[in-house]
Amino acid sequence: MAIDYKTEAEKLEAYKPEEGGEFWSPKPGQYKVKALSELEDAEPYEEEGKEPKPRMKLKLKIGNDEKTWTMTVGKTPKSTYGQLCNLARHKENKLQDVEFTVVVVSDGNKNSYTIVA
Repeated sequence: MAIDYKTEAEKLEAYKPEEGGEFWSPKPGQYKVKALSELEDAEPYEEEGKEPKPRMKLKLKIGNDEKTWTMTVGKTPKSTYGQLCNLARHKENKLQDVEFTVVVVSDGNKNSYTIVA
C-alpha cells in the first residue's frame, strides 16, 4: 500500500502536543502527578557533533492522562533526575505509586523543574 503524503502531512500539521501524545511536555505551572513506574532507560539524547547524553523516562498520571516524561541523566542533586532520585530515597527507595508536585518555570527558552513531595 502506498503512503498518501498529503493525508499524512495534513495530520502532522493538525497535531497539537497539548491535546494528546505519549510524552509529557508541561507548560509553566504546578502539576500534581503520580508515578506509574520506576525510572527506566530511554533513548539517549543526541546532538550532531556531540556525545549522546543518557536519558531516563518515567510514566506518570496527570489528572486522567497517562504520559511518559523523559529527562537527561543530570549530574547534580538539583537536576530533575537528581530530585527524583532523592524523592525515591525518602519514599522507601521507590517512585512507583508516589504522588508529588512538579513545579515548572520557564525562562522563555528552557524549562526548569522543582519536585515537591
